[in-house]
Amino acid sequence: MTESDDPRDSLVSSRVRRLEGGEPPHRDPALTRVRRGYFRPADVKLSISQAHRLRIFATADARATELIFTHASAAALWGAPQLAADLSDVHVTQPGRARRTTAGVRVHRAAIPDEHVITLANGLLVASRAWAAVQIAASGSLPGVLLPLDHLVREIAAERGQNHDEVIESLVGLVPRGSKGRARAERHLRFADARSGSAGESLSRGQMRLLEVPMPDLQVRFPRGDQPGDDVVDFDWPALDTFGEFDGEAKYFAAEFTQGRSAAEVLWDEKSREDRIRRHRPRGVRWGWKDALSRHRLARILAAAGIVPLRRTCE
Repeated sequence: MTESDDPRDSLVSSRVRRLEGGEPPHRDPALTRVRRGYFRPADVKLSISQAHRLRIFATADARATELIFTHASAAALWGAPQLAADLSDVHVTQPGRARRTTAGVRVHRAAIPDEHVITLANGLLVASRAWAAVQIAASGSLPGVLLPLDHLVREIAAERGQNHDEVIESLVGLVPRGSKGRARAERHLRFADARSGSAGESLSRGQMRLLEVPMPDLQVRFPRGDQPGDDVVDFDWPALDTFGEFDGEAKYFAAEFTQGRSAAEVLWDEKSREDRIRRHRPRGVRWGWKDALSRHRLARILAAAGIVPLRRTCE
């Protein structure tokens, strides 16, 4: 299954199986449970976001009343990357007071302005990108909150034709006055950055914030020198003469990045690129997804390159 496939195509409902007179899904070894009463083929590998979207469709089908999907679930429907822990529940928002979580569905009680309730092409009701960003900023925490926020801010900027600062100010203005988590929401929104090039880069920045190391510039360009064009680095610390690169596997294996090159050619081109960058920044540091997930591992990698918490520079 690809990210563009409709997850509903793989859903198997106990109710439908019963009406068809077929074998109950929970007795079918070829199926695995999605949520109560809903199953999917066990041999189909799903990404975290695909699995969550499947649970959203199952939840919508199971409920008699129309639901508005919000928070992390809205972000997932808008295609924003998120950590697995942030997608443990399906999130919906309804008017009322008492919050509750049942059957893996977390019900938030609040009103959503009509202009921020969007009907998707698949018929689901979802909070707008902007409202979802505000909800996540208010309820999320570092480092994971930056994965969906960076993505949503970038998409909103493209959709509206606005620059980064305009988008951030508009989102901050949406945070309800006196609402719980208002200060946190504004803090997280102002730290979001549309320039982040990947989920790994967003996660890394969230960890850097918690580590209190100097924050880098993002997507910095350096002239190649050997031909027209620039080399772009993920992170740059000019005061430290150091650049940083998040090395996701896609850079070396995904067809959209390798563009027909062999693994050896990809590695050689990357080495040549790094040699050119080192003419501008003598020191470089690289890390991968597992490193970014572990704050301690990332701290050690950064410290080895001279990137240490700001408070230690005064000791």
